[in-house]
Amino acid sequence: MRKAIAVAVICLGASLAFAATGSLQPLKVKTGQWQMTQTVTWTGLPPQYAAALTNGVPTHYKSCVKQSDLLKNPWANGSGADNKCSWTVLNSTGTDMEIQGTCPPSNSNPMTMQMHGKIKAIDSENGKGWVDATLSGNGMTAKGHATYTGKWIGATCSADVNN
Repeated sequence: MRKAIAVAVICLGASLAFAATGSLQPLKVKTGQWQMTQTVTWTGLPPQYAAALTNGVPTHYKSCVKQSDLLKNPWANGSGADNKCSWTVLNSTGTDMEIQGTCPPSNSNPMTMQMHGKIKAIDSENGKGWVDATLSGNGMTAKGHATYTGKWIGATCSADVNN
């Protein structure tokens, strides 16, 4: 369950749907391999879930960013997210992106997650972001807040990074 909840939060980085590109600007960051750090803090989790999570402890993953990822959540690849989350880009200026998403229940996570977050390209090699999540189902509700930082580490992605 720990992984399912973490994966759902990582949905910030697991965009599955492209946004309409009419007035949206792609994020102005380099493509290639990025090193990501995320920290998630939960409140209101049932004890059986809370015990399985590393609440507030940073975790790290690599993400392979392609040109096509710059109009969706660019740091999703490599997060280990194997889910059915859907995302919508609400606004994107090139340096700031606002997103919202939903993750439906799954076999490993019987709860639905609603999310809202922002990504900021500090410069072409550094980014940060956050997502607020509400996890609900089975008569329970929990709130989560995740923060992310990313650092570009090279133009070529290593074989161990999911694409």
